[in-house]
Amino acid sequence: MNVKPFLDDDFILQGDAAKILFHKYAESQPVFDFHNHLLPQEIFENKPLGNLANAWLDHDHYKWRAMRSAGIPEELITGHLRKDGTVKSVEERGGKEAVEKSDYERYLAFVRTLRLCLGNPLYHWSYLELRRYFGISRPLSEQNAREIWDECNALLAKEDYAPRGLLERQNVRQLCTTDDPLDDLRYHKKIAADWKSARVLPSFRPDAVLAAENSGFADYLARLQDLTGTVIKSVSDMIAALEIRMDFFRECGCVVSDHSLEGDFYIPAGYDEVNRIFEAARCGTELSREQIAKYKGWVLVALGRLYARKGFVMQIHIGALRDNNHAMLSLAGKNIGEDSLHDFNFAPQIGAVLNAIYSAEPEARTILYNLNPKDNEALATMAANFCNCQFGPAWWFNDHKDGIENQLRVYSRTAVLGRHIGMLTDSRSFLSYPRHEYFRRILCNFVGSRVEQGEFPWDEDLLGRMIEGICYKNAVDFFRI
Repeated sequence: MNVKPFLDDDFILQGDAAKILFHKYAESQPVFDFHNHLLPQEIFENKPLGNLANAWLDHDHYKWRAMRSAGIPEELITGHLRKDGTVKSVEERGGKEAVEKSDYERYLAFVRTLRLCLGNPLYHWSYLELRRYFGISRPLSEQNAREIWDECNALLAKEDYAPRGLLERQNVRQLCTTDDPLDDLRYHKKIAADWKSARVLPSFRPDAVLAAENSGFADYLARLQDLTGTVIKSVSDMIAALEIRMDFFRECGCVVSDHSLEGDFYIPAGYDEVNRIFEAARCGTELSREQIAKYKGWVLVALGRLYARKGFVMQIHIGALRDNNHAMLSLAGKNIGEDSLHDFNFAPQIGAVLNAIYSAEPEARTILYNLNPKDNEALATMAANFCNCQFGPAWWFNDHKDGIENQLRVYSRTAVLGRHIGMLTDSRSFLSYPRHEYFRRILCNFVGSRVEQGEFPWDEDLLGRMIEGICYKNAVDFFRI
């Protein structure tokens, strides 16, 4: 049978134009990962990741989700983790011999899962990870699982396979972690002082101050007050305290903020009404959905205007429905792969928020991400209403071949493809960086196919520069690095 080799040098690239664009212009571009969930402490400490189960499975909820779908027992997925996401000690897990046995069993369970994952991006990601980091191109099976386990573990024991070495292998030049405004950023400062291969920058993510409906809201404000040396008696006092933290983040290299919006987030309201809602939330009063939306909308606009003045790009992620399996939440905690797409109509709300920000701060820069693909066209056309507002790259459940191609199609027909800011990992795993290569192959095939079909002329210089921009340079310019 005549079949194309799996994951060869021209993986995904279907024509000569696509192959030239990738190998000549995209392949060697550096990586700017402007949204991820890597832990700066792990980058600073630079400790070996352990065995392949640790490197592959400890922080990757995409893999956990697939394993659950395959019927794998939870003990082999998150049974080694505490509810806060940290890894149990060797003693907690029964000693070294028990840990080694259970880690290999976890790895083998994922091997069995992966073999069934036709069509799931995990299949491509996992094999790209094996090839780019460990030089392994042969398909995994239960028969060769031990052999590949031993090969990978031998490399993971080496110093240049610790977190920094893995980032250097993928030519990562800048990355932005996700950080609470109360974080002291000590590890960002330490990294900046002793590692020059890449810049590890914080992102300002004030989810806690938007979640006025949460039980911990008052305690969070007390901590913000103590940290900034301010007195917070009103919603404007809270914004002033957050501005102090923004300035601190900016001194540590921050260029971006981030917000996750998971329900209605804007109803117009004046300051006095919003301040009454703020005071009620501080006292623990239960808020109505309307009050929550009024409060969030006012705070989003106030923060968005501040971000523009500070030179921060404002990222807005819309549409996650989190922690759907309450039994699993109780057993293993948050961020374990029990989330899905939300379905609510937010176009008028995001339009109102952007209009209020840009009318006051026309130099604002924003990126809009949607989780539900039904919202692609709405969000893309909304972004095009405002200068320096981007329809963000395919995010989370859209981060696969079909989703990336669809994002590129929608982006190219509603905006200017040459200004696209490229890809991100949105990952907690140090092995996730071949996802940038995955995006770049899909991008080059998308552009190359238009040339092959006679829809765009073959102008190698123009297209090559456009590909270089999308892969790296546009993001550097957009974030003003």
